[in-house]
Amino acid sequence: MLFFCGLIVPAFRNPAAQGTAAPAAGKETCAGGPSVACSAVDMTDAVTPLETEQADQTINLANSLAKEKRYREALETYQEFVRVFPLSPRVREARENMARIYERRQRYDRAIVQYEALYRELGISQVGLLYHLEAARLHEIAGNEEAAVNIYKEINQIDPGSEAAAKARTRMDALNLMQKTGDAKTPAPEQPGKSEMTAK
Repeated sequence: MLFFCGLIVPAFRNPAAQGTAAPAAGKETCAGGPSVACSAVDMTDAVTPLETEQADQTINLANSLAKEKRYREALETYQEFVRVFPLSPRVREARENMARIYERRQRYDRAIVQYEALYRELGISQVGLLYHLEAARLHEIAGNEEAAVNIYKEINQIDPGSEAAAKARTRMDALNLMQKTGDAKTPAPEQPGKSEMTAK
């Protein structure tokens, strides 16, 4: 048993170590799969009702701490939740909330880590690509336009018809426009001899 934040948390059971059967054929994870047939494996049956209850209590505590703007404690609780209950269906909620807190605190690098973790978990799906897009947005805010553009291009290549790809193209167009505008505002170098001719 683990004791955390006043909660008695049962030690996490590793399904693989207990001989849990592998997912049935055709029930593939999103990562690396085609966007059309992609669906996450439902692993909620690997969590006991007691674990579900304890998981809910832990993440609800984290949400309360975040609402009270006790961000450091909230982050610690979210992190512990993800570590102890990796199979909980609310892991996505925890990572999203961590990303928002990190962004609020201008810790863009850590927020990006959370969005990329969500992208890896959901893979090539509509929602997964939107998380990847969020990571690119934060790269932009942090001043790393090259990393942002690389993600925008990747999303556009993976699924050009997706909502994420449409938004990625909009951002790439905006970045290209800003670069062109910046070039236009840069004064042209003075031609040699021009000042001499004017003086004469």
